[in-house]
Amino acid sequence: MAVVGTGASAIQFVPEIAKVAGHVTVYQRSAPYVLPKADRPYRDSEQALVDRLPVLGKIDRLRTFLYGELLTSGFVLSPKLLAGPMQLWRRRLRSHIADPELRARCVPDYVMGCKRVVFSTDWYPALARPDTELVTEPIERIVPDGVVTADGTTRAADVIIYGTGFKAGEFLAPMLVSGLGGGRLQQAWQDGPRSYLGITVSGFPNFFMLYGPNTNLGGNSIIYMLEGQIGYVLGAIQALQAQRLAWLDVRPEVQDAFGSWVQSASRTSVWETGCHNWYTTDSGRNTNNWPDYTFMYRYQVRRFDLAAYRVMPKRPAMAGTSAA
Repeated sequence: MAVVGTGASAIQFVPEIAKVAGHVTVYQRSAPYVLPKADRPYRDSEQALVDRLPVLGKIDRLRTFLYGELLTSGFVLSPKLLAGPMQLWRRRLRSHIADPELRARCVPDYVMGCKRVVFSTDWYPALARPDTELVTEPIERIVPDGVVTADGTTRAADVIIYGTGFKAGEFLAPMLVSGLGGGRLQQAWQDGPRSYLGITVSGFPNFFMLYGPNTNLGGNSIIYMLEGQIGYVLGAIQALQAQRLAWLDVRPEVQDAFGSWVQSASRTSVWETGCHNWYTTDSGRNTNNWPDYTFMYRYQVRRFDLAAYRVMPKRPAMAGTSAA
């Protein structure tokens, strides 16, 4: 069996298929940073204790949140703040990969966080299995009986699993979204997605997104971001109803100012340290990641800001007609 890719998907399925496949060959373009994933089952005694003292569950969640914000500090402020996570990664790599040649192939050639950091406790043990091979030679072509790499070696494979990712910059594809004057969102985003708070887009009234441009994270919970976005969208709907508005549309100057801040804040981030990643476009513009702490995003979306939007009041019903 062959696996192409070593990103977030492969990290999850390779350790599982390695348990049942006769042999697994993993083809790697670039090595990921792998940090431990604390996902063991809770003991009965722990669950009983949290049932009696619910505050302990909140404390545990806060601990996880603060660990994510520590990673964020290193990603958006200075890589020097990643000294702790780097030490943890090195220690786990040394403890699980005894073969120095294999270990060398598992060492990334970029700053931690420039590409997505992944979390797993069984990735390195899976690579160290005698029936698993990690190949770093580029793939030249696929042939009927396997995979040929650039050095001319053919490795047999009866099954190939692609863990090669997706087009992260094509938000909402293949949906067709039309705005004012019949403009298409795909056309408006032909040079890369742009939005306000990752939720609204100028020229597309009453259009709201969750997990839109520049709301992805490198080190914390997307759910935390989504909770803030849902509250913001609900506030917009309530404003439409309370103000008797037909539509609202974020002002272009507001969206432009937000976009300028995102790009300025991103210049000091690890995402722009030179590696090839899916966070930025070919021109180097960050279209995916939030370049600050997550609690700062929640602060910005804590309430819907109607002043940032152009509005169209509802027209009064014609005399002698009834509203549908």
